Amino acid sequence: MKRHLVALLLPAAMLVVAGAELPETGPVPPEKPAPEEPAPNDDPGAGKELSGKRIPDAGTEPPAGPPKPEIQAPEPELAELKTCEAELERLGVVYEREEAIIGENGCGIVAPYSISSIAKGVAISPATSMRCATALSLARWVSDVVIPSTAAFPDDIRLSEISHGSTYVCRRRNNSPTGKMSEHSIGNAVDVMGFGFEGREPIPVSPRAGDGTMEEAFQRAVRAGACLHFTTVLGPGSDSNHNDHLHLDIIERRSGYRLCQ
Repeated sequence: MKRHLVALLLPAAMLVVAGAELPETGPVPPEKPAPEEPAPNDDPGAGKELSGKRIPDAGTEPPAGPPKPEIQAPEPELAELKTCEAELERLGVVYEREEAIIGENGCGIVAPYSISSIAKGVAISPATSMRCATALSLARWVSDVVIPSTAAFPDDIRLSEISHGSTYVCRRRNNSPTGKMSEHSIGNAVDVMGFGFEGREPIPVSPRAGDGTMEEAFQRAVRAGACLHFTTVLGPGSDSNHNDHLHLDIIERRSGYRLCQ
């Protein structure tokens, strides 16, 4: 009798188990709170002034995004700096050697130079920080190319100023969020925005192809001559990032290659 009862009850129990509904999903673990993000720096290219010396901010760009790659400036030797300074003085450059600028990921200049005049009677503005070698290339360009090109204007016109957009800035190329570091970040570059004169209006750097003007001729002449003194020359027509200035730098490439666009 018991065997018959078990035989009857066992299939029923299996039907109950087979028909039982299981929950569609298991228990969900509580989510971990998201970490608070530090507030971004509103002025990534800014620096602080301390006792007349330009010291970069602790964070030179917003903390979000990929880390900066390393960049390394050559270590200057004292004899090399003395030779450079002597040549700057010969060319009429007014300079002051400043305290070292130390930034992250190799940014900085061990021996920065602030230049107030890049040639006799030719100011450079605003205040600058660059390597001596960069200042020397700039001074030679102004002396050998820019001033002689100005001679094509009437006699009462004289070059009086070189205006720039940036020299030392710890940033990537073209201010991009990713990619290689700019030569600006080790004091190897200067962005020339325009030329000031006594006796006529300034000549800003701008797209001038096909203008057929004296201003276009002047800009073409000084831009072409820049590649004799710099290893990189970029400007209007190179790309959209350089339509309003001449980017000049002294990066060293294999076989002495120069990029002139």
